[in-house]
Amino acid sequence: MNSDSNAFTQYLQLRGKDSAAATGVLDTLNSRAADALAAIASHPDSDIFAPDYGVNLGHLPMQADLATSFRCGVPQLNSLLAVVANDVFYPTENLHRNAPEGLYAGSIRTIPEQFADDAASMLETGISDSDAPALVNSLLLHDGVYIRVEKGVEVEKPVQIVNILNSDIPLLTPRRVLIHAMPGSRIRVLLCDHSQTPATAHLNSQIVQVKVEADASVELYDIEESSAATTRYWQLFAEQADGSHLTVNTCYLTGGKTVNTYRISCGNNTDTSLSGLVIASGTENVSNRVDLRHTGTGATSKQLFKSALFDKSRGTFKGNIYVAEGAARTDASQSCRNLLASADARMVSEPQLEIYCDDVKCSHGATTGQLDERALFYMQTRGVPVEEARNMLTQAFMADVIDNISFEVLRQRMHMLVEKRLSGATADCSSCAACHAQSTE
Repeated sequence: MNSDSNAFTQYLQLRGKDSAAATGVLDTLNSRAADALAAIASHPDSDIFAPDYGVNLGHLPMQADLATSFRCGVPQLNSLLAVVANDVFYPTENLHRNAPEGLYAGSIRTIPEQFADDAASMLETGISDSDAPALVNSLLLHDGVYIRVEKGVEVEKPVQIVNILNSDIPLLTPRRVLIHAMPGSRIRVLLCDHSQTPATAHLNSQIVQVKVEADASVELYDIEESSAATTRYWQLFAEQADGSHLTVNTCYLTGGKTVNTYRISCGNNTDTSLSGLVIASGTENVSNRVDLRHTGTGATSKQLFKSALFDKSRGTFKGNIYVAEGAARTDASQSCRNLLASADARMVSEPQLEIYCDDVKCSHGATTGQLDERALFYMQTRGVPVEEARNMLTQAFMADVIDNISFEVLRQRMHMLVEKRLSGATADCSSCAACHAQSTE
């Protein structure tokens, strides 16, 4: 598909041929997306959707033993575990047995009637009629995860969603995660992306929609360990009510081409922490795009993104902080810092402030450079081999992004995963049986 129009209309044609009928709350979503998508002539990311990917129109389950066929790099979390295999949701016995009262985590396709209206409303959160990638996701979506925490409930264990890509043919996989934290509630959610068929071209279209009600707290952690043949288009749409807290932390360890977009709306007296880590090598290409909007008074937001680029990898950061008229006493900061470990690596940083109120404290900045040669020399004089010294300094450079993870077990594991990645190890999906066994005890 060469034209912008064909890049998206091909999916309208596919779905119109022989798709399985959508059920429940997804029926209206699919239909509205089809109408809006048909009116779009072009989009800046049309090239990502242009290749000829297959689509699971029949809602066919992945043929695999989920307990033994994948490996998540974050075992022993004692989490509430669920699996999304391609685009089909699979709860585990662990989730059924250990989910506390006041927490619902299940399939959007079979959502209970009392939650149907809420899920239907959330599915539309943040998505405009001009957002072609999101509309493709909405058009083809026939399953997903709906997580709801009732008022005042604090969920002790994190909810862990392990996303697996598994196909012998090129496949576009639409995924959706809805998280609704009711007033005064608290929840942590961990998303892990893996590819079980690394030689197959995958397009992972994933949307995460979050509503944080008054005085509630949501922590969202996302880890990508996929393959060089995988393209990921990940979109976050988050709305914060007055007095709420939102933490978002994304870690890119391996993959092919990744686009992460963050669109967050902050109300009165909200607290927002947004951070991202990228370690890219080979020809990997990673883009982080932020649109954080302050519309209420007395809100605080902090952004920290760091990238370490090796070989011929590419990185992009485009971040915008918008402060509306009347959003007094806003305190917002944005920092993007990057290491180029190769003369062929490239990084583009575009931090931006858009302020329409005087009574604010806002800052932004971006730096790109190399490791300190004096520090490298000093470590070598103390007997540390040069490559080991480089890895140690790069890991230290990344430390404050990882330290933004308040969940201690995950924070420790991320330090180990970053160390492993810098030593040259790649994502390994061969032993998640251990993770699964731990999580089902």
